[in-house]
Amino acid sequence: MARIIFTTVLIGFILSLDLYVWSAFKTQFIERPFLKYAFWAITLLIIIFMYYPAINTNMTLYPNYMVIIFGFIFTIIGSKLAMVLPLLIDDLLRLFKYVYQAIFVQKSLYLGGQPISRLAFLKNTALALGALTFSTFAYGILVGRYNFKKHFVDLSLKNFPKGIKPLKIVQISDLHLGSFQRKDKLMEAVELINEENPDLIFFTGDLVNNRASEAVPFVEVLKKLKAKYGKYAVLGNHDYADYIGLDLKSDEGRSKWQRNYDEIQQHFTNSDFNLLLNESRLINVDGLEINVVGVENWGDGRFSKYGDLEKAMLSVKEGLPTFLLSHDPTHWTNKVLPFSKQVDLQLAGHTHGMQFGIEIGGIKWSPSQWKYKFWAGLYQNQEQYLYVNRGIGHLGYPGRVGIMPEITVLNVQST
Repeated sequence: MARIIFTTVLIGFILSLDLYVWSAFKTQFIERPFLKYAFWAITLLIIIFMYYPAINTNMTLYPNYMVIIFGFIFTIIGSKLAMVLPLLIDDLLRLFKYVYQAIFVQKSLYLGGQPISRLAFLKNTALALGALTFSTFAYGILVGRYNFKKHFVDLSLKNFPKGIKPLKIVQISDLHLGSFQRKDKLMEAVELINEENPDLIFFTGDLVNNRASEAVPFVEVLKKLKAKYGKYAVLGNHDYADYIGLDLKSDEGRSKWQRNYDEIQQHFTNSDFNLLLNESRLINVDGLEINVVGVENWGDGRFSKYGDLEKAMLSVKEGLPTFLLSHDPTHWTNKVLPFSKQVDLQLAGHTHGMQFGIEIGGIKWSPSQWKYKFWAGLYQNQEQYLYVNRGIGHLGYPGRVGIMPEITVLNVQST
């Protein structure tokens, strides 16, 4: 019921947005009946498709075409929102003119040598912004969604023994298999990873969106990932059944939560991953001993705090390179840096870089930075490092704009 109420409120907002855009362009719509019918037909389809997941609460995996449809619904709404600012400016100007019409006289604004009224200029600006937004997000769905990008990172650690060949680690994160949909695209990512011939593969959480069952079609593909000294993983906040409305105060709710928890562990086992649940492993990599530590999800604020760093670090052998797999980058500043034992490198994910941003040359920007201080790439605090993977999957908007799905290739060596 709560999902239906939320969807109804959201649809009310969308209808208000549509009415506002309609009022700005109603003359053009009236003159072209086809555009009028198309405009409201699209609105009707959006309403139908938005109620679909609200009513079908037991559906865990949407067909690929449904994911694409929801993506374009997001794109259409985003395009209309982009049109609002110039239209609001226009309305304010018209109000100002109406109130002070005795003082202010309508003037022309020249664009390209041709006189154009301020109203027409702002309406054209709104159309241009809407078209730009639509084309950008459509590109993100059709192209950016599976445009996997390798990020190569060279890292020197003080605790790494001198004279030992560099350690090659591949990190992936945030698969969100409930949104991934296509096994052939996941196989493309697997092949890109395997061609690096890594010593170790680390997965830093969010295998699924909400339910462990989302991973079932992809287990055999993930099993094909190869690393010379093993594959290690931790859970992210979406890997627990925390977002499906279970009543954890009831026996039934707790039982369903536990079944999901047990099932997702089995999926990692079936994929040949070593799942670390607040524990560590001492690994020998061609004569080099390293600590690999993994904690369950720990996130600042409202996010779950199942992670227990103290428990996970109990068996760590000090003086050796220590790698921590922890899904949420906020764990680094809140728990890892103040901890008594040094973690040389924490590998995290979670932010996705908001799946939207700019990374060109020295320019690195995303709305993600408004929420997270550490949102993508490598960060340093004295002799300790954090690397935040941008995620290889997607959640919500089924696309990527500027922030591509990431495969991290780390070459770790001595200082």
